[in-house]
Amino acid sequence: MSSSSPSRPQPLLRSATPAASPAGFTLIELLVVIAIIAILAGLLLPALGNAKKKAHGIKCLSNNRQISLANQLYTDEYDGEFLRLWRNRIASDPATAGCIVPSATAIWWVDALYLLHRLVPDPKLFNCPALKVDSTTVASSTTPGASGYPLGIGMSYRQGAGGLTYTATDPSKSRLSDVARPTDTLMFADAGTIRTPAPTDPDQWVEVPLASSVYFRSPPDTTYVTTPARVVGRHMIRTPAGFVDGHADLIKPSAIGFQYAAGNPLALWDRD
Repeated sequence: MSSSSPSRPQPLLRSATPAASPAGFTLIELLVVIAIIAILAGLLLPALGNAKKKAHGIKCLSNNRQISLANQLYTDEYDGEFLRLWRNRIASDPATAGCIVPSATAIWWVDALYLLHRLVPDPKLFNCPALKVDSTTVASSTTPGASGYPLGIGMSYRQGAGGLTYTATDPSKSRLSDVARPTDTLMFADAGTIRTPAPTDPDQWVEVPLASSVYFRSPPDTTYVTTPARVVGRHMIRTPAGFVDGHADLIKPSAIGFQYAAGNPLALWDRD
């Protein structure tokens, strides 16, 4: 009987295919990805910026519409008489420190609508969201309506043949019956002191930073050039425009017609 030889262990079979190395980006691939991301960011950021500006314009238009309606309620309540731009203070008026536009001697139209007649529910409605400084929380260090940071929205100031509202220095009363076309006559708009009053095209007016205004002037005003508180296009060259009848639109300053003389039907600043 022959003895069987012990079996020898068989060698392990090795795959002819080498093991795959871990996947990874090459330097060139990484640079390509970074370049694509940069291109996409360059395309998206301007669009996002424009969307934010449009949102500011819509918000400001909504504010203006509510202020215009509040002004219409006041006019209806006072038999067609417009609110004055400002009037002298009396003993029963709110303290200066509590006013949106603080003045030791006057109550401006803003505080008349908000504090006295309570026709505007929220003081933030008077702020323009495009302003870097919230104009309803910063007290003016100078004459309200002339500089500092008194407000973001202005009322049409009446002097001469233009504008709508008188101040306390003029005993005359401005009335709805004085307005030939209430639906086409501007009452409220974004306003500020402009840098160079020379351009006749209102779309080219550049606002001085931190110089928003509580009123705006019209061409017949004797200080139209020397104290250039004007309507400004803060929202992609557009301004919320509130009209005498209470409606509001987002339009270019040039569409208001400051470049036209009084009597021209395109001059929406003209009450006649």
